[in-house]
Amino acid sequence: MKEKMETDESKLIKGAIQGNLNAFNQLVMIYQTAVYNTALRIVYDEDRANDLAQTAFISAWQHMDSFKGDSFKPWILRITINACYDELRRQRRHPSVPLEPVSTEDDEENEDVHWLMDPSPQPSQTTETNEMIQAVENCLNRLPFDYRSVLLLIDVQELDYQEASEVLDKPLGTVKSRLFRARQKMRDCLKEKGELFSSEDRYFDRKDE
Repeated sequence: MKEKMETDESKLIKGAIQGNLNAFNQLVMIYQTAVYNTALRIVYDEDRANDLAQTAFISAWQHMDSFKGDSFKPWILRITINACYDELRRQRRHPSVPLEPVSTEDDEENEDVHWLMDPSPQPSQTTETNEMIQAVENCLNRLPFDYRSVLLLIDVQELDYQEASEVLDKPLGTVKSRLFRARQKMRDCLKEKGELFSSEDRYFDRKDE
């Protein structure tokens, strides 16, 4: 089944490169949720995330002739992250609200950031589950932005190390190092939550792929 999906995507990519808008629109349908969620978890604003997702897909369509990879997902996520970085830089030049996330490891003041929230409707949650979600969000918010970006790509979007390296335009060793440190910081932060995360190690003691 996976091989068939990869074959189908390859056909869609080939069609899009040749200017077939219908093929490109099918790629948009496949990856629009991943693109939107990625943008949302960087800029924390639904309207802005929608705009950035559209910007990313428009840019992808305009530059399909430059696509060189085998998988569309890492490529479109890289375009999305670059668009978000441009937006954050624009905000820094013309700030209207406090900027988040912070980019330095020492600044850990941000609170109530919804980096990991799924914008789709959720079923009713128990009080303990809600507390766990909030605790994870708070710990993620305390991570430097570079570490959060790696966690987003590998632990949320489920890219492999090589794909994350290509998306972030960073050496493979840097990606692995940042992911290791990010998981360690998450583990340490969650341990501070006490019994709520008594078995949190199972989430972060993952073997290298």
